[in-house]
Amino acid sequence: MVLMEVSGVYTSSKSAYPQVVLKEKEGDLCLPIVIGRFEAAAISMAQNERKPTRPLSYDLAHSVLELVDARIEKVEITDLHEGTYYAEVYLREENGAVAVLDSRPSDAIALALRMGAPIYAAATVLKEAGYVRPPDESQDIDPPAPPTSEPELEPELKSKLEPELASDTLASDTVESPESEPADQLEALRRRLRQAIAEEVYEEAARLRDEISRLEADANS
Repeated sequence: MVLMEVSGVYTSSKSAYPQVVLKEKEGDLCLPIVIGRFEAAAISMAQNERKPTRPLSYDLAHSVLELVDARIEKVEITDLHEGTYYAEVYLREENGAVAVLDSRPSDAIALALRMGAPIYAAATVLKEAGYVRPPDESQDIDPPAPPTSEPELEPELKSKLEPELASDTLASDTVESPESEPADQLEALRRRLRQAIAEEVYEEAARLRDEISRLEADANS
């Protein structure tokens, strides 16, 4: 495992949704992960030590863990499979036992920042998806204060996109590398679509689905 730090939350011209970028503590590789706006705001607030008007779910989890004398020992970005990042949270209980919890990376990072826990990434994940630096077109963003509750998903939009999540034709990683050929562009869009669905960012997934349909129609014309 490689020790990482949060470089920041960024926005890209290629995506309507932000990325959290992890950077090697002692190195130059960066790992960009597309996340939802709510999670981006929660991570940015924790990184900049800003307090919300009302506690977010991550703040509540932090308070509960402190109340029961438990702490997050570390979080790890463990795998990248079929367009989805996987993470684990190592929770040390009051009696000294350690529980390993499956987590989305965005949730694990938001909790780690609040509890001062180190963040690690598997070397294999960095090799597959790491950048030497964040993409040139990225810009720092300071997300607005998030709502006091999780945003609701649109059921109709979610139901339309569920077949895409089950599709075996989507590519298997999420690196947003420069595309020079139409086939490469379609492959990159499919990778981003699968991750957007996995992260439940359905508005972005709908936009990507429409763009894929347009490119496929152009290719067949």
